[in-house]
Amino acid sequence: MIFVKLENHAYFYELSDIIRMYFGKVEITLLDCLDSGCLQQAEENDVLLISSIQADDDVLACKCEYRTHGLQRHQVSESVEAVDSLYEKEAKRLVKKTMYKLLSEVLNREYPWGILTGIRPVKLVHELLEQGRTEEDIHNQLQTRYLVSEDRIALGIEIAKTERPIIYPIREKSVSIYVGIPFCPSRCYYCSFTSNDIRKCKAQVDPYLNSLEKEIKAVSHYLRNKKAAVQTIYLGGGTPTALGVADLDRVISAINEGFGSTCEEFTCEAGRPDSITAEKLRIIKEGKVTRISINPQTMNDVTLARIGRAHDSRQIVACFEMARHLGFDNINTDLILGLPGEGEKELAHTLSEIRLLNPESVTVHAMAIKRASILNEKAESFPSAKEQNATALMDQAKLQLKEMGLYPYYLYRQKHMVQNLENIGYSKKGFECIYNIQIIEEKQSIVAFGADAVTKAVFNRENRLERQHNIKDIRLYIQNIDRQIDSKLKLLEDMFNAAEQ
Repeated sequence: MIFVKLENHAYFYELSDIIRMYFGKVEITLLDCLDSGCLQQAEENDVLLISSIQADDDVLACKCEYRTHGLQRHQVSESVEAVDSLYEKEAKRLVKKTMYKLLSEVLNREYPWGILTGIRPVKLVHELLEQGRTEEDIHNQLQTRYLVSEDRIALGIEIAKTERPIIYPIREKSVSIYVGIPFCPSRCYYCSFTSNDIRKCKAQVDPYLNSLEKEIKAVSHYLRNKKAAVQTIYLGGGTPTALGVADLDRVISAINEGFGSTCEEFTCEAGRPDSITAEKLRIIKEGKVTRISINPQTMNDVTLARIGRAHDSRQIVACFEMARHLGFDNINTDLILGLPGEGEKELAHTLSEIRLLNPESVTVHAMAIKRASILNEKAESFPSAKEQNATALMDQAKLQLKEMGLYPYYLYRQKHMVQNLENIGYSKKGFECIYNIQIIEEKQSIVAFGADAVTKAVFNRENRLERQHNIKDIRLYIQNIDRQIDSKLKLLEDMFNAAEQ
């Protein structure tokens, strides 16, 4: 257990992010005092962390202490100038920075993104570029203020420069569309997304699609009246190809009827090879889908069985061959680094097989074990990848993908990722996924449909974002579809009104 005492501030949440970076999913207890009774709560092997702030005119000073057995083992102090308007922002950054420096010195371990614990680190680079900062200045800011490593600074700047021609100039009446299909052939053990085994809920498919079509029809009618242009469409889930042939055709037809007239890019997740057939691929191709994603996660059959994937690597190859035969010339594939039992040897095999498939893009995910996943529920049943190898695996993937002619074009992070790493999308030149960039950098509104889908309305002139959440449970989504449509339309009306003022 970790005990924390705060003095002159209340930034427990910010400190907890840094503490969990070092100690994992440990219990963190906030102490109200530091008398003998409080100290007795910390058992012999527990850690007490003390964080304090002092303000003197325009200078903020922060001190962090690390104690065990009631004795101080280490201390770190740092100060910064902060004007009133930036006091809270600077105070939060300072307490995170001093805690990070304290734990890095005590535990002799640093992480590539330093104190940046959010999921969109490249967004900070964009903000600095918008302020007119030079690359040298951005480098210094990331290094000194946020303790980001040299290679991640270079990566963040490279990706931001790639994204900018796609994001800017911002078109106020341009949106992207997400449609979610919350069904899968079965549940992968690492998955925490909205996914229902389609074998167990076939009776819900038709009512779900009825509600989904109603939602698409109502909102697409509104967007046309507003003369909004749909730039990209993403059909995800779940696994859209878990649907039967007729139902998949039905969904794609509804999407095209509602949003297809101005679309520059239409992606369909065909993630599970055990859900793909030539007939489904033909429907996807005829449905004007321009980009598909076939996602093995690994090309090692032992691991595929271990993580609950009901297919082997040969089926992945067969799906690629079918897709190429039908004319698909933009295929993405997803990989996960650090799956149970996998190391450099297994990754090398996966990458050699991916090289033969020659996809236009590869999205590399660092393993993140989410609370709702089977891997988390039954962690003791799975051989774990060594956390200290995670960075080496990421470096290995980056090097080999570069040799395949792929370069990084977008990046995001998740909570509970090993070694505080990241997910990176790599692509050949000209095959960057526009939707991925827009949803991560949050300069374009994403209008989302289906159970658990989240619409994100971007108010660019006010530099803010508002969300509308659809209900996660399929039955409740169906029962409350009218209310969810009304809520979405109200948010969109507010957004367009703000853009027109």
